Amino acid sequence: MKHIGIFNDKIILTFRFDPAIVATIRKIDGRVWNAKDKRWELPKENVVEVLATLVPLGFTASLDVIKLKEREEKELAAIQDIKQAKDAKYEGTLPLYDFQRKGAMFLKQMPHALLGDVPGLGKTLQTIAATETDVHVLLFTMNTLKFTTADEVKKWIPNERILVIDGDKKHRAEQWTLHAIKNRVVVANYELLVHDFDLIRQHEWHTIVCDEATRISNPDAITTRNLKLLRSHKRVALTGTPISNSPDDIYSIIDWLVPKYLGTFYQFRDKYCVVDERFNNVIGYKNMDELSKKVDRFMLRRTKEEVFTDFPPKTIENVVFHLSVDERKLYNSIKEQVLEEIRTLSELDTRTLGIIPVKMLRLKQCTDHPRLVGIKDEKTCSKLDTLKSLLKPVIDSGEKAIIFTQFAEMLYILAEELKDYRPVTIYGDVDSVDRMKRVKEFNDDPKPRIIIMTEAGAYGLNMQSASYVVHYDAPWSIAKLMQREDRAHRIGQNKPVTVYNLIAKDTIDEYILKVLSRKNKVSVDILKDAERLGEQGLSKEDIDEILRL
Repeated sequence: MKHIGIFNDKIILTFRFDPAIVATIRKIDGRVWNAKDKRWELPKENVVEVLATLVPLGFTASLDVIKLKEREEKELAAIQDIKQAKDAKYEGTLPLYDFQRKGAMFLKQMPHALLGDVPGLGKTLQTIAATETDVHVLLFTMNTLKFTTADEVKKWIPNERILVIDGDKKHRAEQWTLHAIKNRVVVANYELLVHDFDLIRQHEWHTIVCDEATRISNPDAITTRNLKLLRSHKRVALTGTPISNSPDDIYSIIDWLVPKYLGTFYQFRDKYCVVDERFNNVIGYKNMDELSKKVDRFMLRRTKEEVFTDFPPKTIENVVFHLSVDERKLYNSIKEQVLEEIRTLSELDTRTLGIIPVKMLRLKQCTDHPRLVGIKDEKTCSKLDTLKSLLKPVIDSGEKAIIFTQFAEMLYILAEELKDYRPVTIYGDVDSVDRMKRVKEFNDDPKPRIIIMTEAGAYGLNMQSASYVVHYDAPWSIAKLMQREDRAHRIGQNKPVTVYNLIAKDTIDEYILKVLSRKNKVSVDILKDAERLGEQGLSKEDIDEILRL
């Protein structure tokens, strides 16, 4: 007898052992062999795939399974209706664009959903609208953004009962124990999933929201494991870069939303990744169309071009300049040092490939300013001079600019060199409250003409008052590059945005952009758009090209 049943929300298979049937079952995502009860079990969300795969092999399904399949198909059809509808029915009170109403209804209808809109389309607002009537919401975000997030909620629902978990261990314990239950919305940073886990797990939440959900992209991290142990009726993930590094990242997010839907991480890698068995690292991907269909069920993702036909354009311009003679000598000297250090490595493997980008930071620092590599008395810098020449007409025309650098020391140099423009600065040591004050000053006060930021300012901050973005140096990740630019190129921006990439000719600056431009095919396969997403890692070929070995 070959039978498909359901027990404790799991699909149960009953059949006489047959190697061919077992081989077929092993192709279905989420399958688990229950050694104790000696049976195969699968997540109920895969019921349509299970029946499509096994009924042709002679399996019969119980009435409960058939009803489950009908419900799943009805839900899938409803999801597609929402995605394809021109007008979404939104019964809330918040002022939303049409595409935001669609997003809010998508999140509201789904018990587990990923909103993957590109940065700048108001994912937080859509989530506020979708959870407006949920009785107890726990929202995780980055530590530097939790007060910004709370202010965003208050902006749209002024009388909302909202609590931001903050302070020392004793104070936080009091908040979790005495006050969390009294507030409809509780905002916490991800680190508290480690420090306050025993307090958080005492509550059963109606909805848990993970903002900047790439923070849970590592399935082995304590933060991720603890999150999966929390109880809630509904789960929502928000990220503008669902695949910030590789398709591996999407696994952990979906596995939190729908546990075991994509199977174990080992099963996922076996089905969707090409692995170098020698070093156990991913070197490619396969079955991307199938993965795309599975992820699409839970994800809604729109680009700015899709939702705003008249959205202000973003122009990207590579500003190429030459190093001075002395700077070139310094750069070549440092490059030779890096080359020599690489030659001393016995072989390029997973471990050494992780070390090399750190060594290569010296080359990036060298093109930024000689002071960053120990030439303390050097006052001239070609890149800095190029920046100044770019900024002058921008500032003279009354516009504002955002300048990004990877290095805090470079930020200090820029702030001193550009002090006539009354720069505002944001870096890692600036706490979240002060960060909000500085952003407000930049947006509202006409005197500060520029804001200088490290990567700490690339997430969750809105600076539509700026119509120019300058990458003083580029990060390794295109996802981070996109996050930077979308601080200005987002809803509320009514001017065209110009992005400048400062590139020293024949240096690491030039090669980084070449490397990143090749890193988008896998993301396009999954996300079905041409958005620039993150790097998949630095390969030996990348290193060869960057250093011209």
